[in-house]
Amino acid sequence: MPHSADHNTDHSTDRSADRSTADRAAPSAAVGAPLGAAVDATESPAGSAAHRATQSAAVVAAVGATETPVGSAAHRAAQSGVHRGVVPSARLLTDVLAYLRRICDREPAEARLLLGGLRAEHEGVPMRLVWQRDHPGGRCHYDMLLPVGDGTVSIAFAPDLALPWPLRGSRNSGEQVVVRVNGMEVAMEQAMAVLDELWSDASLASRLVDAALVAQELAGDPADLSAAELQDALDAFRRARGLLTVEATQEWMAERGLDHAGLEDVVAQEAGIARLRRRVAGDRAESLFAAAPRSYDRLCVVFLRYPRVEAARAAADRLRDGGPGSLASAAETLDHGADARLRRLFRAELGPEAADAAPGDVLGPYGPDPVVVQVVEVRPATFDDATRQGIEQRLFDDWLAGRRREARVEWVWGDARRTEAVNQALRAPAAEDGLTAAR
Repeated sequence: MPHSADHNTDHSTDRSADRSTADRAAPSAAVGAPLGAAVDATESPAGSAAHRATQSAAVVAAVGATETPVGSAAHRAAQSGVHRGVVPSARLLTDVLAYLRRICDREPAEARLLLGGLRAEHEGVPMRLVWQRDHPGGRCHYDMLLPVGDGTVSIAFAPDLALPWPLRGSRNSGEQVVVRVNGMEVAMEQAMAVLDELWSDASLASRLVDAALVAQELAGDPADLSAAELQDALDAFRRARGLLTVEATQEWMAERGLDHAGLEDVVAQEAGIARLRRRVAGDRAESLFAAAPRSYDRLCVVFLRYPRVEAARAAADRLRDGGPGSLASAAETLDHGADARLRRLFRAELGPEAADAAPGDVLGPYGPDPVVVQVVEVRPATFDDATRQGIEQRLFDDWLAGRRREARVEWVWGDARRTEAVNQALRAPAAEDGLTAAR
């Protein structure tokens, strides 16, 4: 996205905005790139009618490099011929500006619902609504992004007494601070140095990149939920997490710093991800199951991770010689320092080596961060809801892996050697022989 991380697409982040009294009093309205773009100089004298009109309804269009990936829904729509010119049509600009004026004092959830009408009026035109909250409890500033051929047009409207849009790109020193301990500030750069696991475990980096890829896809095809659909999704969300009372829900929200609007944003995002997963999987789950039902036997296994390959090989030998039993796995944790995790997964996720695996069998080691797997239980496959969802999730994971290989990933933190190693891991083809499950 061509704007700063302060802007939000599928959830809003409250930001404090340092403003002087003059800034707060300055009326401003703009259609354009709100961060760092230059305002056309006006020659109208201060206080004149022309000057007031300029201040209340300035229109500036900015075209910048789009980060919409090739092949995404937004990119396909942008290249479809609807907007190959440099500037969108006057009708589109007028309708977008009218929409932004309408939502300027509304919450993001309501703004997204109202966006459906604008999309219906301009079917096939890719548009992405982003926003920034001025301060906790304050109202949001909205931008509309319109991909056009080789760039992006940004349209924004700032009502009277709002922070003038050119100043929204300014940053204060507090934005780089992650935490303060006894008054001592820990900056983002220091925090990233402490979080060394990000560079040693590619799965953490994958989760970050996957979240961005999913958000980008949902921006082109958002889940606009009706009030009834949102309530159903909220109820399901609470049941899935055991939040069966108002008190439990409020405690869960307080731990995460969420108000009710923030909770609705989280639920709407999850609903969008579920819909995207179903769209990616299509109707392939049942046919995949019918073609190889044993591949979808449910295995309960213990994953034992070791710091070195030699230690993992020695552990596999000990477990095979010791025979079946949970005590052997416990001894690996207590006596040999293994990191043990209990997991349930499909037989196919462990690769060909698990084709005939039975309780007590030992598989591996797998992967560069070596893992030994001991089978605890095997349940024959049945095509139920859990199996369908599991197959759909695997198809979705494969889709995400393909997107990661095509994505342009730029790390803001970390040295070149580490970031390049992580990017190579992200672009690696899907691993065989159970490595994916082992990671």
